Amino acid sequence: MKNQKSKDGGGGRTLVTRRRVLAGVAATVGGMAGLGLVSSLKEGRPGLDPIGIPAGLPEPPTDSMTYRKNPNSGDSVSLLGFGCMRYPVMPGETSPRSPRIDEKSAFALVDYAIAHGVNYFDTAWGYHGGASEILTGRALRRHPRETFYLATKMPSYQNPTLDEAKKIFFTQLKKCQVEYFDYYLLHTLSTVDNYQAVYEKEKVLDFLLEQKQKGRIRNLGWSFHGDKPMLEYVLSRDVPWDFAMIQINYHDLLYQYIQPPYRKLPSPAPSKWMFEKMVASGLPLVVMEPLLGGRLARLNKKSLSILQAEHPIATAASWAFRFVAGLPNIMTVLSGMTYMEHLQDNLRTYAPFSPLSDHETQVLRKALDAFVVADNIRCTTCGYCMPCPYGVDIPMVFRHHNDCLDDDLVPRNVQSADYKELRRNYRLRLASRVPELRTASHCIGCGQCVKLCPQFIDIPHEMAKLASILEEQGLTV
Repeated sequence: MKNQKSKDGGGGRTLVTRRRVLAGVAATVGGMAGLGLVSSLKEGRPGLDPIGIPAGLPEPPTDSMTYRKNPNSGDSVSLLGFGCMRYPVMPGETSPRSPRIDEKSAFALVDYAIAHGVNYFDTAWGYHGGASEILTGRALRRHPRETFYLATKMPSYQNPTLDEAKKIFFTQLKKCQVEYFDYYLLHTLSTVDNYQAVYEKEKVLDFLLEQKQKGRIRNLGWSFHGDKPMLEYVLSRDVPWDFAMIQINYHDLLYQYIQPPYRKLPSPAPSKWMFEKMVASGLPLVVMEPLLGGRLARLNKKSLSILQAEHPIATAASWAFRFVAGLPNIMTVLSGMTYMEHLQDNLRTYAPFSPLSDHETQVLRKALDAFVVADNIRCTTCGYCMPCPYGVDIPMVFRHHNDCLDDDLVPRNVQSADYKELRRNYRLRLASRVPELRTASHCIGCGQCVKLCPQFIDIPHEMAKLASILEEQGLTV
């Protein structure tokens, strides 16, 4: 890559000599006005609104991005990667996954990212209902090909035949307007049976290795959302993998998730075990869900107060990003940046990057202890479960409940003095986010979504719980 100053010592170990730049989310008035994004990125948009924005911080530097070297290809990859699953969508859209992407705002985000040193862009066949690859291709086409790395994925979850996989791959090249992909992934590996059916019996892996030999794929890897047997199986294959994508965040690594007693579904691979396996593999790692679908950017009040006492103007998101980037083997950390504030906050965190000190790590652990709630639903709002055949907006219903947990707005004890007010606020907030016909009460428990959920959530069970919260009063959630 051209015109990039590496802030990294190579091989995934970061050497920082400059003073840490305090992370923040604010956009300067001049910078935001110049891009015309102050109103267009805030009004009427579903998704993760900018929160905790300090005022008056300068714009991020354009020449201080931290880069990590891919030992397999020599690529100098920006530590901040642009995840293309959460582009801003048009006003009036009720879903952040809508295919109606706001092209002007999305282009401005991509241009700003590139101008500030971001060079890794990650899209996929199913993002934004298939529109993400098209938008990403159009946005990047306006920049020299050698200034960015483009990643996309084969949709394993669709169980494509070899002929279907070939059609998908060549369609992706056209949609993205490129002649090759820098990074190509077997998307969301989940079970051994699925891997064998698609990549071995249908010989889709042989086809992708052939495309790598022909130069249409530079680096071949996979993303993982599976159980222990799946991870052990894929790592045991005699395949020259170049990299892998995994879900890692401080919540999953530091908090021991205990499977509920009612759960009868397979369990995801334990995060700590999975990460240790990946480190031992030596593969460069791309991180997804560093914020657990945005939940770690929006902590509850007690957790936030613990972090703010240490760094008053640092966002919760910046703590999460610093934690992940300080782990071994990390090549780039993806962030789905819907708003300019998100992008600028992340740029301040990684331009340049400073790992958490031992003391800061202990502060983060204390904040996590205050954040973990037994009723938390492990949804990352990825939308893989959608569309629901009965119209339920699964990610937004779950997000509403988790947000209410964070703000202590979940009605629990009917005998408590504040029960009526909590019930009212819970209902009003839900009504402002999710149309009545798309709420939990319309789930019939068909289970179609369960096999698609990369977090292994028992969605029908959770929907039944949420629908019954206010059942006594004739209200549903």
